[in-house]
Amino acid sequence: MVDENIQKNKREQWKKQVLNNLKREAVKNIIAGMGDLARSDAKVNNTYTVYIKDGKMMKQSSNGKCVIINGKIQG
Repeated sequence: MVDENIQKNKREQWKKQVLNNLKREAVKNIIAGMGDLARSDAKVNNTYTVYIKDGKMMKQSSNGKCVIINGKIQG
């Protein structure tokens, strides 16, 4: 009886861990997709995207040219 409860608890913990990992992967995919969407929108509208990379704020034009924007990044 005790072994069954231990096994059941382990299965439940494993299920939770798998679901959490799946949620993280889904969020990563959504974020990547939003970045792609922003780039394609910028290209269609001939504008630029702004993002943070390696602690620096970057401005990327629709032709692919990147420029570092001066200023403090809070957060």
